[in-house]
Amino acid sequence: MLMETGIKRRYIQPYRPQTNGKVERFWRTLKEDLIEETDFDSLEELEDELVQYLVYYNWERPHQGIGGKKPIDMITLNNKK
Repeated sequence: MLMETGIKRRYIQPYRPQTNGKVERFWRTLKEDLIEETDFDSLEELEDELVQYLVYYNWERPHQGIGGKKPIDMITLNNKK
């Protein structure tokens, strides 16, 4: 699927905040936005909520690190270059 969409996979060094800060920040945001103070009745409910959150995170939520843009905007911008 990554190859079909033109996304390049990059590996990071585990346990190094210098190289995996973006991933660590995502986990923190996910925890604060969705996981904390939420009770899920089933694994299926958690999975459904995660999918919905990922759509929100990538398509609707502005990100400070990219100037208030949404991640989908960055993909669109990069494809136009």
